[in-house]
Amino acid sequence: MIIDFNLCTDENGAVVCRHCETTIGDSRSSPMNKALRHARPSVDAGPGIHADPALFVDRGIMLRQVSCPGCFTLLRTEIVPAEEPSYREWSLR
Repeated sequence: MIIDFNLCTDENGAVVCRHCETTIGDSRSSPMNKALRHARPSVDAGPGIHADPALFVDRGIMLRQVSCPGCFTLLRTEIVPAEEPSYREWSLR
């Protein structure tokens, strides 16, 4: 089953990268448990996000990214308050 441009499920139900076929998750219940996770300040997101978040909000803001451990394809990007639960879970139902 194709999930999106980067991910699909294999015949055993594992989530795999469509580019390199590396397993990203063990099953539909934990589809991203083997992905690489990286968090850093939101201003690292690029030239479009250069202002200090403290000028606008009282909470710290983080850039969080999830990548394939095989080919490093970027799978998800979040710019969220730092105290938010880490990497919101995906569910394949």
